[in-house]
Formats: sequence, structure tokens, C-alpha cells
Amino acid sequence: MTLAGSGTAHCVILRQAGATASEQTAAKELAEHLRLITGAQFAVEDATDISAVPKNAIIIGPGAAARTLFPDVALDKLGPEEFVMRTQGQRLLLAGGRPRGTLYAVDRFLQEQCGVRWWTPWATNVPQRATLRIPNLNARYQPPFEYREPYWFAGFDPLWKARNGPNGEMPRIPAELGGCIIYKGFAHTFYPLVPPEKYFATHPEWYSLINGQRTHENAQLCLSNPELRGFVVGRVKEWLREAPDARIISVTQNDCQGACQCPNCKAIDEAEGGPSGSVIAFVNYIAEKIEPEFPNVAVDTFAYQYTRHPPKTLRPRPNVIVRLCSIECNFRAPLDDPSNAAFLSDLAGWSKICHRLYIWDYTTDFGNYVLPHPNWFTLGANIRLFQQYGVRGVFEQGAYQGFGGEMGELRAWVLAQLLWNPRQDDRALIQEFLDGYYGQAAARPIRRYLDLMYGTSKGFYLACYTRPNAPFRAFKVLAQGEGLWQEAEKAAADDPEKLARVREGHLPVRLAFLRDWPRLRYDCWEENGAWPLPESRESAAGEFAEVARGVPGKPWTVVNPLRESGLTVAKFITDLGPDKPGTLGPPPPPRLAKALPPPDLKGMSLRGAVDLQDNVAALAKPGEWAEIRPDPAASDRRAVWMPGTHKEWAFVIPPGRLPEKARHGRWRVYAVVRVEPAAGTKPTVPVFSAGVYDETSRKSLASVTVNLGAAGDAYRSHWVGTAEMNPGCEIYVAPAADGAAKSVWVDRVLLLPAR
Repeated sequence: MTLAGSGTAHCVILRQAGATASEQTAAKELAEHLRLITGAQFAVEDATDISAVPKNAIIIGPGAAARTLFPDVALDKLGPEEFVMRTQGQRLLLAGGRPRGTLYAVDRFLQEQCGVRWWTPWATNVPQRATLRIPNLNARYQPPFEYREPYWFAGFDPLWKARNGPNGEMPRIPAELGGCIIYKGFAHTFYPLVPPEKYFATHPEWYSLINGQRTHENAQLCLSNPELRGFVVGRVKEWLREAPDARIISVTQNDCQGACQCPNCKAIDEAEGGPSGSVIAFVNYIAEKIEPEFPNVAVDTFAYQYTRHPPKTLRPRPNVIVRLCSIECNFRAPLDDPSNAAFLSDLAGWSKICHRLYIWDYTTDFGNYVLPHPNWFTLGANIRLFQQYGVRGVFEQGAYQGFGGEMGELRAWVLAQLLWNPRQDDRALIQEFLDGYYGQAAARPIRRYLDLMYGTSKGFYLACYTRPNAPFRAFKVLAQGEGLWQEAEKAAADDPEKLARVREGHLPVRLAFLRDWPRLRYDCWEENGAWPLPESRESAAGEFAEVARGVPGKPWTVVNPLRESGLTVAKFITDLGPDKPGTLGPPPPPRLAKALPPPDLKGMSLRGAVDLQDNVAALAKPGEWAEIRPDPAASDRRAVWMPGTHKEWAFVIPPGRLPEKARHGRWRVYAVVRVEPAAGTKPTVPVFSAGVYDETSRKSLASVTVNLGAAGDAYRSHWVGTAEMNPGCEIYVAPAADGAAKSVWVDRVLLLPAR
């Protein structure tokens, strides 16, 4: 079917009699975008005379003309969000159920057949084609999730939501854009329903009994109390009468522990295997009592933290929604990864007993919205998992308090597409967004950045709150990431709009540098790296603040706050304070790339030796029990320093850091160590120990304890023993006695083939 040729419209757009507000919007939306694509003016006409419908027409909505011209399409049986795209000769039908189906038909047609992309509310791609033809179409679709909410600030615009498929109420979508699913209350509503400041004094028995006392502090409700149940039924009815458009009401636990321990609540929970028992019993009662007056309303409750495990025998009523929350999970790995086994078990359990199971998932770092959070490549797998288990609704909580959340625009768009159709290739969607939003030239280094951060984070438990020891926040990784974003800025330099997008996307790496400046400066020196930012943190902070203030007229470039608690950029910069010159001292001498062999082993054959330098070791309590320090006497000018105040294996070369050849065969093991003696230490007092330990068999394969007389104050190669190595072996060095040595310095461990 030809819609336009050489900039001239070849068809009209027909609006059905009785069209709803959203169906009228659909006709306008189609006409406007076809004009932008082809340059042609498409007339929008009302289908008043069915017998006179033009042969070249796009028919919008499920009205009489559509039913007459497409009698084989069961338009009356379409679900509220289901739609059809059907060609018949030179006529095209775009129609769907009410309230949103027809608008979805138009917007999906524009995306799938015309190539339109609404990346963000401020960034759209509309291809230019003076001639527009479409293939024969016979498609019918209904999104698998009835509730879809990618809760990222970049995706809050109602028009953007209507075009991309989210249908949650935050913020609400007006009727002319199809409306949305409306909650009354949304989360943690126990106390809004039963305010303790109003009722605790007269009804303490309505609140949790904890350790023998009724309390409302960090507590819940007494869910088995009959009088409370009746009161909450009345409150829920009040709320729903105040919100006649609501189709879901939230009756959800407070955001804390504190389940009631009274005999009746405890009996239910013990019988059901956990506190979800008393919650489901309570919510079922509410749902049953309100159903006669509100038959189209569902009661929503949580499976969250202490209520996450499903009950043994109780089943949620058909008009109850359970929202299972993933807050404890590892978001670097898919939710069906072994690290998330407990959550997967709960998902499987609830899916078997719940008619309407929803998910509350977490896709940001609430402690630092703007820091790198490499979960991009797990989003698709998780949404497909939800579909696999019959989940009916998904709330993907992100950085919701302002623009600038790390890759927030990408996450909002990709999540919207996946919630619409989970079977799409999520990595292809990510690449498509990068190309379209940042431009192909800038997208290449940005994609390498995503791959870098995701690859570096392998094996790390990525929670939704910051952990400072993240491997993707090491100097080498951040320096490489900084270089990639600088490359992206250069690629976008000639396009002010795309440059503004790239500069905002660059902020997370800069923030990581500013937060950990002293450590990263030291690590840069330690690793002979090139510092990629200004020498002054004050100067770098000023550059960060300037970008975060945004571009006039572009509110989406203003970045604030930095975390859920409300930390602003200004407060963060102020707290950094001015530079403190000299606090780190001068840069240490560069680490030697190739260390000389130990002088005390010169008479031995070193052919085939394995040199394990200090930076191969895993250090326990870095900075307290052990740390790498400059040492001109060490073979590469670096050594691990350990104070003599503990006896821990603070220097350990774990199995995974041993070279492959060192994991097999017989080896003579030497620890190259020097000791700073404590005052008054006798030569016969032990000062350090070293050994080879087999983690698999839990046996020592070699060990030595060295006294001060044998250790000396210069580096010596101490024979630990000859060990038959295997993939489970680790090598350790530890101070031997509290106070016997002021400090122990480990230069390296040397393995010589046992010949």
C-alpha cells in the first residue's frame, strides 16, 4: 500500500463516528507524523457515510466503518490494550480495544513500519521519505504485562509514555492519551490507613506486639485483630470513594521489619511458614469485604523483605495483587542466576498460587543515582523471566527524583520496549538507542564503555545501594572509561544537541573520580598510570558542577539530586572542600616493569620460575592489616606492608590469581620478605609465617615460621617448602606474633620448578 508518493498523500485518514478522546488523538498523531516523514498533508476526515469510504484510506478505531469494511476482524472482542494492523487493498485498519488500543496501534505502526523513535521527550527520530509504502499487514498484538512502569525520571512525560507503551500512573496519563492504571495509595500504606498518631493511644492493640509490648515504632499492624480488620475495611472503602477512577488500592506493609508477635498473628505465621501468612489472611479479608461495592478493584499488597516467601496453604483471592520485591538481589546477574536463587524460589512459589502477580524490581543505585551501575545487560533477561513465570505487572524503579540518573534515558527507553515485548533482543535495543540518541560516532566509544564496566563487574554482587569496593571503580577501569567518554565528546563536538547528551552521560565517571580522589590518585601513581583529569580536584569538581547546572533552555541537562536521600550537587561539592596540597606526598618512583631476580638465589637455576609480585595478592582489610606501599629496596619498588599488630593472613595469593602453569606440578616456594623489628625483640622470636594451603582438601602443603634472627632487616628469600600444586592452592604470608615486629614487608613470592 502506498501512503505517499513524491511528497503527496495517496490516502486520507478516517476518524470513526463515536471516537473516544484517545482515538481522536490517534488520528492527529498519525497525520502529524506522516507529514513529518513525507512532507505531505494528510487530511483527517470523519467516516460519516460508510458506503462512501474512499478506496485509499487509513481507518482509525473500532467504529462502524471498521466493522463493515473488515468484518472478519473481531473488533468487539479486543482487550483494552489489544490492537490490529490490517491492510485490505489500499485500505489500512489501525484499531484497538478501549481505552488505549487504537492509540497503541497508531504508535506501533509509526515505530514498526515507519521507523519513528521517541527516544526521550526531547529526542525523536523521524525518518524522511517522500514516498512511503508499507507491506501487506495482518497483525494482532496485546502486551503480555497488564501493568508496565519504567519508573525513571527521563520517562515521566505522559506523551512519551503513551507513545512507548508504559501505562502506570506516575505521572498520570490523561484520557486523551489513553489514560493509565490508577492506584489509590501505592506503597507502605499500613500507617496512612491507620495513623498511629491518631489511633495508637486509644487502640494500641491494633499495632504490633513486639517483645511483649505494643508499639508503633518500626512496627506494623496486628493483622489478626478483628476490630482492626473491620476498621481497615471502612478506611479502604473511604479511600476508594474518594478515587472513583482507581482500579487498584494499596494495602501494604510499612518499610521496616516489626511484624506482630501476638499469639494469633504468630499462630498464622507459624502455620504458613512465615509472616506472609498473616499478611495474606488480612488482605484476603479486606478484598472479600470490599468486593460487593467495588467489584472492579483489586487489593494490592507486598511480598517484601520479611514477607517475601509465599505461604504454605493460604492463597491470595482473585481480586488480590501480590507485588514481589527484588530489593535484596544481585542486579549484576540475571535474577535466575545462582546468586539470586532465593528470589527465584520465591518467584516460582508465588507464581503457582497468585492470580495476579506483579514485580517491584530495582534498576538503580539509590545511594548514588549518578555513579556507574552496570546492570544494563541483565534488564532483558529479567523481564523475560517475569513473563516466563506469568507475571502480570512490572514496576521497574529507577532514579525518579530528577534528570541525570546514570544512563537513565537509555534505561527508560529500553525498559519501555522490553515491557511492551520482552522477546526483543535487549542488546540490539541498547545499541539502537546509543546510535539514535548520541549519534553513531559517539555511540561506539560509549558502547565500549558499557562493555568495559559490565565485564569488569563480573562476579561482583551489585546491590541497589553503593558498595565502595566495586571493581569497576578501580583506577584502571575508570581511567579507561574516562578516555572513552572523552572520545565520545570529541565525536559529538560538532552537534551541540548530541554533545549536551554525551556530556551528561559522562558525569558518572567524573563523579566516581571526585568521590574517591585520594585513593585513585595514589593508585594512578602506584600503577604508573596517566591521570586523565585536571591535577586539582577543586578544578575537576568545578567542571562537574558546570555540566550538572545544565544548558539554558534544556531542563533535561540539569542534574540533581545525586542520591535518594536528596544530596545535591552543590552540597556534594561543598563537602569536598578545597584541595589539600601535599597530603599524598610526592609521587612514588615508578614500579619497575621487570624486576631483577633475588640476589640470594643467584646460584640457583631460575629457568621456568614464576614471579608473583605484591600486586597479585588479595589483601585483607586494605589500609589496616595490609597495603601496597612504595619501597626502594623492593625488587620493583613496591611491597606489601603489614603491621606487626596482628597474626592474620593479610597477604594471600588466591587460586584464581595464580598463573595456569603454577596450579599444577611440584614447585619450590620462596617468600621474599624483610622485617622492621620492634624495639627489644630477641633474635629467637618468630616474626612472620608463610605457607601453601590447599582450600580443596583444607590441608597445609608447605609452611615456615621465621624468627627475627633469620629474617633480618633486608629482603631475603625464605624457602617455604616444596608443594605439589593444584587449582585449589593459595599462598599466604602473615605476621607471626603481636608486637614481635614493627612491620613485615612482602616483596614477592617466587616459584621455582622442583628439579
